[in-house]
Amino acid sequence: MGPFAPRTMLESKTTSPAILFPRFERWGLPIVVAMAGLRLVMAAVVPLSPDESYYWLWTRPVQLSYLDHPGMVGWWIWAGVHLLGDTALGVRIPAVLSALLTSALVWNSGQVAWGSREAGARAAIWLNATILFNASGVLMTPDAPLLLFWSVAVWAIVHLVDDGRARWLYVAAIACGLGAISKYTMGLIVPGAVATFLIFPNLRRWLGSIHFWLALVLGLCCTAPVMLWNRANGWASIHKQFDHAFSSGVTHPLTDFVRFVVAQAGLITPLLFLLVLWGSGWALAAGWMRRRADWFLLGALSLPIIVFFAAHALENVVQAHWPGPAYIGGAIAAAGIPAMGLTRRGWRWFLVAAPALGLAMTLVVFFQAATALLPVPTITDPTKRLAGWDTLAAATQQARDAHPGAFLFVAKHEVSGILSFRLADHPDVFIVGGPMRPSFYGAEDVAQLLGHDGILVSNSREGDTHNYDSYFEHLTPLAEVTLLWGGRVADHYRLTLGQGYRGGLFVEGDGYGGIWDKPK
Repeated sequence: MGPFAPRTMLESKTTSPAILFPRFERWGLPIVVAMAGLRLVMAAVVPLSPDESYYWLWTRPVQLSYLDHPGMVGWWIWAGVHLLGDTALGVRIPAVLSALLTSALVWNSGQVAWGSREAGARAAIWLNATILFNASGVLMTPDAPLLLFWSVAVWAIVHLVDDGRARWLYVAAIACGLGAISKYTMGLIVPGAVATFLIFPNLRRWLGSIHFWLALVLGLCCTAPVMLWNRANGWASIHKQFDHAFSSGVTHPLTDFVRFVVAQAGLITPLLFLLVLWGSGWALAAGWMRRRADWFLLGALSLPIIVFFAAHALENVVQAHWPGPAYIGGAIAAAGIPAMGLTRRGWRWFLVAAPALGLAMTLVVFFQAATALLPVPTITDPTKRLAGWDTLAAATQQARDAHPGAFLFVAKHEVSGILSFRLADHPDVFIVGGPMRPSFYGAEDVAQLLGHDGILVSNSREGDTHNYDSYFEHLTPLAEVTLLWGGRVADHYRLTLGQGYRGGLFVEGDGYGGIWDKPK
């Protein structure tokens, strides 16, 4: 009859799933708890990445939203550092807790969608065995709240299909609204969710209900912070994100497509990536043919999103973590393996090997991030972004001690967070250029720089510092700093003293397109 045979006929062909499939339920809780504990340790011992340090600056002070992303990541970090101080764990504790909650939601969603606790355990294990999820459960980036609220939305709609209670509409709408003020990628949940509601009568009936429209209004209200901020700032954040996503361009489309696929297989881990693709495709087709809205939803919120980004990689640069939310539904979809009519015993070994390989790869990555002991060439080692920042901060402090009163400035925003977080007095680090002044220093701070000396901290790849000649009376090289990762060279930075700042480098005015400080 094939894998899409009616449910009763299919079950008659797989009457002994325990024989064919390994029992994951007994391992589910220990694995989820162990990985949560490991992520907690990693969050405490691994140095902050440049992006995390930059997001920490968003707490000084918190805003409704920011140029680079909506405000949720800044609010979460603010809560974390007020709880545990300005430490790596303080910054990251919200990500650690949200990953644990996401695991619980995925577990329950799998249990409800597939009608068994075993399926819930499989879904949670699949997710916790991926490098992508474990990284998002350590690093405090916008992906942490995004994955949480995406999983809440999926969980709520699965329950809506299961018991038909209106309260799930409100939960799903709130989750979508909060996800939207975490990262704009949340918008990708809309096509799959809308298609599911339109196709299946048991969900389509809600479109005529007052509950659906009240929930929609409630979800839109949750987006108020990012909408208000953008309205006051010329829709700056939305413009930037669309430009970033659709205006980057690629010169070698096929190469970039292959690079994207390889990156997905690496972050999800190879066997789990294949499992998720198969499970998502099967759930989409079987959900349609068997009129199972919950199965269709899982496929619609995973496979089409992965395909969209794969196609997008042929035209624009796609960051490897962008499709991350798709693997929430994908993991739950893949948990329904026994329902797929796959009766060959070879699947048993595949289902054991897939998470085992994923967990092993995750442990290797964590080990490297914590120790840098593996002899991986730095050019191919993504953990090198954690390299040597204390060395750079120490060299910068020496330069400050030698030139009291000199302000710090950088050309790259990531370095501003690195220096401000690691230097004891958390000084302002001014950023050259940009469409608007960052939130962590004010117009009066920029105005006071005129006539003062400044210390430029720049990557050696950024070119000659003579570009800054006209902005200072004199430039003097101070130091070259080599960043090491496991004893291997990871990067080079230089420190340059600019004497007598003349103005013209920094945005001083408020809002998008604010006026620059005027040269003397």
